[in-house]
Amino acid sequence: MSETQLQSYYGPTTGMALPLVERLRQLQGHQVTIYVMHIMRHQVGTLELTGMLHAVGIDYVELHIAGTRNPIRYAFIPIVAIGAVVAGGPLAFVPGPGVYPPYGGL
Repeated sequence: MSETQLQSYYGPTTGMALPLVERLRQLQGHQVTIYVMHIMRHQVGTLELTGMLHAVGIDYVELHIAGTRNPIRYAFIPIVAIGAVVAGGPLAFVPGPGVYPPYGGL
């Protein structure tokens, strides 16, 4: 959709009313951290991937993950599995007392 079509469909585009796919397309070419939900248990933070958002399709995103010694790895993540997206690096998380660790397993 063009900018004028978005304005007429969503009203003034302040960035809050855009669908997830359109907002992800604005982050193409930038470093992002994607928190992938566990498909069976629907828990956010089960998997954390940081890399460059290369492509956003209708139902997937393509993330390029650069390693220090390894070649670039490609991750294709279904849109329905995305729990959260953070522009830039991962969130700093320090668990407090009594907080279930984000990577603890059952």
